[in-house]
Order: sequence, then C-alpha cells, then structure tokens
Amino acid sequence: MATIRTRKRGKTWSYSFEIGKNPETGRRKMKEKGGFASQDEAYDAGVEAYADWKHGGIGIVSSKVLLCSFFQNWLENVVRPNVKRGTYLQYASRYKSAIKPRMANLYMQDIKPRDVDALVRSMAENGKSKETIMGTLSVLKLMFKYAVYPAEIIVTNPALYIKVPRSAPKSIVKRRVISPEEFASIVKSFGENERTKCLIAPIMLGYYAGLRIGEVLGLCWNDIDFEKKEIHVVRQLHPDSIRSKSFFAPPKTDKSIRTICIGDKLVNFLRDWHKSQVAERLRLGSAYQVAYAQGDEKTLLMLPAMDKPKDVQEMPLVCTDKFGTTITREKIMYNLKKVANLNFHSLRHTHATRLIEAGAKPVDVAARLGHADVSLTENLYSHDTEKMARETADLVDKVM
Repeated sequence: MATIRTRKRGKTWSYSFEIGKNPETGRRKMKEKGGFASQDEAYDAGVEAYADWKHGGIGIVSSKVLLCSFFQNWLENVVRPNVKRGTYLQYASRYKSAIKPRMANLYMQDIKPRDVDALVRSMAENGKSKETIMGTLSVLKLMFKYAVYPAEIIVTNPALYIKVPRSAPKSIVKRRVISPEEFASIVKSFGENERTKCLIAPIMLGYYAGLRIGEVLGLCWNDIDFEKKEIHVVRQLHPDSIRSKSFFAPPKTDKSIRTICIGDKLVNFLRDWHKSQVAERLRLGSAYQVAYAQGDEKTLLMLPAMDKPKDVQEMPLVCTDKFGTTITREKIMYNLKKVANLNFHSLRHTHATRLIEAGAKPVDVAARLGHADVSLTENLYSHDTEKMARETADLVDKVM
C-alpha cells in the first residue's frame, strides 16, 4: 500500500498519496483532500480513498469483497454510465435471475472456474436456452474482467474459458415459418375474442413488416406515411424490469433506424385500425387513456385524456386496446403461445424467410429488418425451406 501522508493546514488536516507519474515530466502525481477535523480522521479517509482508487473507483474499499457488493458497484458506477438503459436493465435482470441465487454470497477472491462452470451447467439442466446462458456468462466475464483490471480485486478471470454446455436447448419456444393459412387462422382466433382483438395490429406489423416486438409497441401514428406507404422505425418501447415500467428508447442499433415500404394489405388494415381507434377515443372522451413520454428517460406514462400533465410528450401509439392502454409484450407472447405455440419472433422470421424464398436479395432484406450486417440475415434466414430445397433439386437436372 502507498504511504498515506497527513498534514495540518490552518485548523484542519488533509491527506495525500501518490497515484503515478506524469509521463511527460516524470513528476509524481498526487491525490489530496483536506478539511478534516483531526489527523486520525484525515488518515482514515486517506486509506479509504486509496483503496477506492486502487479498485477502479467503484466504491470497494475492503480486501475481501462479496460478489453481490462488487456487482452492484460495478453495475451502477461502470456499466450504467456507458451503456444504453436497456443493456443496463438486461445485466441487472440476468444477475437477479441466475447469478444472485447461486453466487451472491461468495467472495470474489474465492470464486474458481469450477463455480462458474457449475452455474452454467445448472442453468442448462433447468432448461434455460443457449442464448440465455450465453447472456449470463457474458455478464460474468465482463464483471470479472473489470475485477482483474483496473479494480485489481482478483488476479485471473474465472469465467474466461467457460463454455455453454452442449446440452443447453437452442431455444425454449422454437421459431418457425408460419404458413398463410395458419396466420389467417391466428388472426381469426384473435378477432373472435373481444379481449384479443387488439392483438391483431401487432401481429400484422410483425408478419407484414418484419418489425421487432419492441419496435411494434413503440410505433406511433405519425411514424406511418399512408400516402407513400412507408413506416419509419425510430424507437422501441422497452420494458423496465426493475421498476415494472416501460420506456421509449432508440431502436436496437443505428441500422435499426430505417424506413420500410409496405404493401396495400397492411396499409388498408392500418387505415381501418386507425379509424376504429379514433372512434373509440371519441366515444370514451376524457376517460380514454393516452400515452405520454415523461422526463429525460422517456418513461411511459398512461393517463386519462383529461389529465394531461405538463412537460410530457404525447405518444399516439398504434398498438393499444379499445381503452387506449398500451398492449404489453407479455399479453402478445402469452396469447401467441396459447393459440399457436409461437413466439413473436416467428412472425419476423417468416417475413424474412418468405422474402428470400421469393428471390429478394439478402442485402435488401437486411436493410428491411434493420440488421447491422447482411451476413446475420444470411445466417439466420437463408436456411432451406421445403420450397427452396425442391428448387435446388430441380437445378440438378439442369446443370449436371
């Protein structure tokens, strides 16, 4: 440990310690703070400040650190200022659901690779998907990497060489291509129930425009140009897993901010849906629920039309129920699984697969989906469907 120096200045005491050298002059760089009532108080504060500086400035000052303490300090002081809010919430959710129950009360200095390996194997045995385990392992690797440097809490990263077990399922609800007949059946089923009629709009947008579920829920009427037959994707509605609220955020990547051309079938449906939504608002009057974006974090706020607060932005959402309340992703996912054992991504998956199957260029499909890299589109969606396999077989006779 560096030498903690104290000295009296007037009626108060200060501490100082060396934190390196200036690379240009070679002179020592010092950290100093004053204003303490006694020498002992200054010294104790200096010891704590040195430990905090040595550990990367995340508020850890003891030599033996519990994982729960380190994670919370790392999440708030290192992760939160440097990532999108959705990423921060995702890290917090993964810690709460998988890491905390098994590792929270282990000392960072005592955690071995076998402990991390035991965690991921336990997740696989409990049916967690490969993607979920990879996400949890990624958080652990990043946290331990910071603990090695600059925090200098541990010497090596115990998660570095741990891999996802092969026994882990690829996904819990397998995405698949939906036939036109099956999609028509889903729409009919939702339309027959007053409580699920409102779900037709989001599934139409997923099926005919290939939007992600967050993009669907964040879509507003002023993002749709009916004359040009275009949808402008500029935001998503993201769930806040910590405070059980939702907030408006930019799309997943810069490439996800895009304009999508749409066909007559979706345009006509959206026109009719807009008319029915306007009619419901007129019928309910001041009791109709209106969505607002509140504050710098753009938190979703739902209030009756008569209670519009100050300093908020009205968000005329496309996907609402007949009372104006936004539809939750949980409601969409629950009913899709119940009716057809589908996840929402199967709609987007079908949209992309059918386009490529019909001869659309992967680069154009990638732009439509908002993928950052066309290779992602090719890897995910250019797989063999029965039609593509038959066309390939027919080519054999022509070219062989």
